[in-house]
Amino acid sequence: MTDQINPCFECGQCCQYFRVSFYHAEIEGNGIGKVPLSYTTKVNDHMACMKGTEFGKGKCVALSYSNEEGYRCSIYESRPSPCREFELYENGKPNPKCNELRKNIGLKLLPETTI
Repeated sequence: MTDQINPCFECGQCCQYFRVSFYHAEIEGNGIGKVPLSYTTKVNDHMACMKGTEFGKGKCVALSYSNEEGYRCSIYESRPSPCREFELYENGKPNPKCNELRKNIGLKLLPETTI
């Protein structure tokens, strides 16, 4: 695998664990939405989620993996708000949810940083 700058490239667990729910207007064709309709599942009249994540602990349809590049989002520029808002670090401290998922699969925990 190539040099890893972004620790997400070796992990991808958030995309395989959480249900990714968001307001339906984020879907392409619904106002300003950009998330491809074919990647979504209707939750109710107002909410959708990414296919594969409907019940949690399922792989998002947009997550891809290769030995050369690691984990990547195939719709990164069009990803929904929960994906945009999930941060590796919060005020210089590792996101505890991220580190918990990393620990569960035996990856090194994210270190604290200085801002």
